[in-house]
Amino acid sequence: MNEELKNWHAPCGIYCKRCPGVQAYNCKGCRTHKGQILDFPVCKTFQCITEKGHEFCFECNDFPCEKLQTIVNFEIFAPHNSKIYNLLMIQKLGLSKWNEICEGKSDLYYKGKKVKYGGDPLTLEEKDPNFYKKKE
Repeated sequence: MNEELKNWHAPCGIYCKRCPGVQAYNCKGCRTHKGQILDFPVCKTFQCITEKGHEFCFECNDFPCEKLQTIVNFEIFAPHNSKIYNLLMIQKLGLSKWNEICEGKSDLYYKGKKVKYGGDPLTLEEKDPNFYKKKE
């Protein structure tokens, strides 16, 4: 597995290049820092996955576990909200293929909109301004 590629995808599924810490702290990903960014505590998820000898959380028999639960007060760290989805896509596609499309998928997550109700795919298109008007 390409180490540089793996470094930008945290064991918990965070796509590190979308994390504010990359810009704010010149972070190179938690793998590079052995789970400890600056003077923050060592990440318990990183510690857990390292002790179990896995590369990603989806490899663990306990996946998904409470360490991956999103928390409202972490909304400023938006990548935390996409961990499970990212992990499932890495598991399904493999890291190389996921890395090819994750930037676009990340754009859809942060900027995407539903154009219609229901299960239609996310899009970056603008909604039709007449869509919500009552039909005559």
